[in-house]
Amino acid sequence: MIRIYKESFSEHQVYRYRITDEADRTLCLAEPTGLFLPNPTREITLWGPNWEPLGRVTPPDLSRWPWGGEYTVVLADRETPLVVTEQWELVDMLLLRMPRYSFQWEGTPYIAVGNRFGEQFYEIFLYIPEIGEEFGAEASIGTVSLADLDVAELERAAEREKHRWGEPVGAIWRPSRGPHYQAEVWASPLQDASLLLAVLVVLADLHMQEQEGTAI
Repeated sequence: MIRIYKESFSEHQVYRYRITDEADRTLCLAEPTGLFLPNPTREITLWGPNWEPLGRVTPPDLSRWPWGGEYTVVLADRETPLVVTEQWELVDMLLLRMPRYSFQWEGTPYIAVGNRFGEQFYEIFLYIPEIGEEFGAEASIGTVSLADLDVAELERAAEREKHRWGEPVGAIWRPSRGPHYQAEVWASPLQDASLLLAVLVVLADLHMQEQEGTAI
């Protein structure tokens, strides 16, 4: 289990994330260094508790579509970079869903599925692409306006989403007190992926910040 604490200038301006173990011993620090560039991005730098470099996260190239794409995760203790893919579709926007994040760890694919509201922030599942493609075809709503949408049908789609991926192998929560986020996994390979879990949390939190900042 890991805990994530946010250090911020203000409610919508986080400058550092502190990741700790269950005993609140600092494992690493994550700084969203891309926010301070002339054209802000979700670039992240990872540091050890003594400020030794642990890695970095490079966001996808800038495009007209603000979300989605591949994030390259370079970790000092791994020869091959990891790739975290942010998946975002029109139906996700209409249902106010969080983006999904797919990645591989030790050759096994996973997907993290988010929930904007409530204490449970994300659930992590084994990723079976065929299931995602089948659901994507079923959930396609075409090019319609908000006024044309059937709210009941959107709610049914959200309910189907809950049962889409099977049993979770991990989860990320927003505790009512203590750390801002808490992440735990039950699949043994992922239990060694603390830095990658921290990256998922930071990417999702930065996404929330962007949306809240736009709404102000």
